Amino acid sequence: MKPWLVIILCLSLTSVSFAQKGRDETLAASYYSNGEYDKAAELYQSLWEKNNYAPQFYAPLFSTYLTLKKFDDAEKLVKKQIKKYDQVVQYQIDLGYLYHSKGDLSKSKEVYDKVIKNIHVSESDIRQIAIAFKTYKESDFEIATYEKGEKIFKGNLDFSYELGAAYFNKGEIATSAKYYIDNIEKTPSNSQQVKNLLQTTKDADKLLSEMETQLYGRIQKKPDNDDYIDFLTWIYIQNKDFEGAIVQMKALDKRKGEDGYRVLTIARMAQTEGFYDEAINGFDYVVKRVPKSSLYFQAKTDLLNCRKEKIAKTINYTQEDLLGLKSDYVSFIDENGKTPRTAQSMKELADLEGFYLHDIPAAISDCEAVISMPGIPPQLKDQTKLSLGDFYLISGDVWESTLLYSQVDKDEKDGPLGEEARFRNAKLSYYKGDFDWAQEQLKVLKASTSELTSNDAINLSAFIIDNLGMDTDTKAMSMYANAELLLFQNKDADAEKTLDSILVRYPGHALYDDIEYTKAEIYIRKREFQKAVPLLEDIIKNFGKDIKADDATFLLAEISEKELHNIERAKELYKSIITDYNNSLLVIEARKRYRALRGDKLE
Repeated sequence: MKPWLVIILCLSLTSVSFAQKGRDETLAASYYSNGEYDKAAELYQSLWEKNNYAPQFYAPLFSTYLTLKKFDDAEKLVKKQIKKYDQVVQYQIDLGYLYHSKGDLSKSKEVYDKVIKNIHVSESDIRQIAIAFKTYKESDFEIATYEKGEKIFKGNLDFSYELGAAYFNKGEIATSAKYYIDNIEKTPSNSQQVKNLLQTTKDADKLLSEMETQLYGRIQKKPDNDDYIDFLTWIYIQNKDFEGAIVQMKALDKRKGEDGYRVLTIARMAQTEGFYDEAINGFDYVVKRVPKSSLYFQAKTDLLNCRKEKIAKTINYTQEDLLGLKSDYVSFIDENGKTPRTAQSMKELADLEGFYLHDIPAAISDCEAVISMPGIPPQLKDQTKLSLGDFYLISGDVWESTLLYSQVDKDEKDGPLGEEARFRNAKLSYYKGDFDWAQEQLKVLKASTSELTSNDAINLSAFIIDNLGMDTDTKAMSMYANAELLLFQNKDADAEKTLDSILVRYPGHALYDDIEYTKAEIYIRKREFQKAVPLLEDIIKNFGKDIKADDATFLLAEISEKELHNIERAKELYKSIITDYNNSLLVIEARKRYRALRGDKLE
């Protein structure tokens, strides 16, 4: 036979051999996945023997034997593998696991102990052996491996993070917490890794609580350890305990003689989460530092803003709160001058004057001062224009109002402010009773990139559809829209009179629950909370499936909590939003308040 023919024949045979092996391997895997373990074992056994005990066929064959409980065959398999690859510790651990699987725990322990005893002075060996034990959920031997490693390296190699994980998997939370804190102390750069683990590991709340407890003790012994304080503060934040977090940051700030930036950071987090009193406490600390902090101006700006936001998000503020905040805004602006630096506070003062103190001329004057000021950010100018448009609408100048909204729409066409401006123009059409044109504008806004604007557009559109339906007579709806405009213009008595007229002229109209809700809002504005309660209760009882039901439930919960101090009733109502209105936009806030009232530490 010619040499080149021999070569071609050999290559052909090799190709056939590889193809056969590939087909058999695929078929064996298919048998295993379909539960045909006997057929899978037969094929894997053949592949293992034909391929010189290759590990790639050993592993699935070993698994198949264990699944079939063919422990004798599995033992022969493992021992042959150990004989051929005596330096591979994995096979020795497999043997121990085999004995464990068949119930021979003493023999399993004997093998495992021998593996740990023979560990070499190699970090990679230690980690590979520990990982092998972890795979078989042999936490005790995983722990023993890491502890042997720490003993071998005499503290020069740290396995505290791995030991923390192993003890957590074993269910020994206190010991796990100890090792994680040890790891933070020995390697502060690992702090974020531990935080990530606590945030992503299922059922880590007990570990978080235990670490908090142990950190108290460690800080008492080592009060100068900033890493402990940093981590404890992080735990406070996870638990939404911003008061505790700010206390820790104040202590650290004083000890290190810093400028309050840590406290300012936590205070801003608290404000974002709606913990206004805690945030105000933090901002106030930075403002009152002696000597004055370099962050004084920013902290004062944030403090005023937080106090204003607290008023906007709650129902239990007083006239004294409003006047006191206005006085502080005026003092701050006078102290620092009317400059681009104070322009944000000037805009916030205008909002306070216009929306809460109902001093529209002052609000308009302050807005115009901001808009005409050179050097202010374009976005702030457009935000101020939106407020100014609102104030003109309150004063009855609809043309000037829509002109300002349209200017912002043009300037911020592709941004959230532009979308908000378009929504306000749509709302203006609604107020005027032009429901078809309002719906055309809302149709586009429902796909808004701004979630807030999108939700507002969806709600208003749904309200119009719900209350007009097939009815061609829009008189009742027009009256209601006008009542809402009167309410926006602070003409509460006229608004209430209009609402009552609808009830008289159109008894049984679909707007009944909306009228009740709006009247409840009027009573709340007048601080007549007891009059609002029966209206809200009637909506919940008789209109539980309608659009206003979740709003009424939340508002009644807030009155029960903040004004009537009926905590159990408030908890019941917040829980109702979570369970009965789980698609409501109020669910997140209701859950937060419910858990706070219940005393939960974790969000």
